[in-house]
Amino acid sequence: MSTIVDSLTSLASSIAQTIGAVLQSVFVVFQYLLHAILGTIQAVFAALTGAISGLARTFEGLTKFLLGNIVMIGGVVAAFVVYTAYQQRTRTSPGVAPAMQKKTN
Repeated sequence: MSTIVDSLTSLASSIAQTIGAVLQSVFVVFQYLLHAILGTIQAVFAALTGAISGLARTFEGLTKFLLGNIVMIGGVVAAFVVYTAYQQRTRTSPGVAPAMQKKTN
């Protein structure tokens, strides 16, 4: 009779261990899924941060360029304004001079 009790005890222990292993496997699967989802979200935020940082560096470089060349840009703008005012005052627009006609004898 003790062998039957030992066998039933062993069976119950095996069933309990199997259920525990199944639950542990399910927990590990959900844990890996959670890590994958969080890793993806973290990668998206890192990509967005990198894009915003790159855009900020681009505007920083553009601002440095404009401030470094402000005299040249101002000169070009001033020349354009003066030229436009000259055109409006004289009401002429520069163009190509007409070609001279050939003399034929």
